[in-house]
Amino acid sequence: MQPCEVPGCKLPGQKHHIVFRSQGGLDIPMNFKYLCPEHHTGKESPHGSRKIDLQYKTEEQDKLFNLFTEEQYTTKQIAELLGHDKRRLEKRFKKVPSRAGYYDKEDIIRALMGGRLY
Repeated sequence: MQPCEVPGCKLPGQKHHIVFRSQGGLDIPMNFKYLCPEHHTGKESPHGSRKIDLQYKTEEQDKLFNLFTEEQYTTKQIAELLGHDKRRLEKRFKKVPSRAGYYDKEDIIRALMGGRLY
């Protein structure tokens, strides 16, 4: 079991989706943060504090901008970078604008962030 990722906390962590699945978040390691029960669902957690939720989402978005350094990608390239199944990504990206099978970096990140940028 992974430890809580909050500095100074040594309790076992629970898997937290930074971009919630209900918002379109993927089941990929980059979208997980391990948090103990208090840091996962307590007052000072992404579920209890909009500020912390936005902080984690902003960190995730920054990671994505650092990962996607080119201006355009195919679903195959996106899948390889994320370590995710290409067919699942193709379903996710059906409504994302593309040009001849290439997706713009910002549109990719917006889709991975649940349809918005932070």
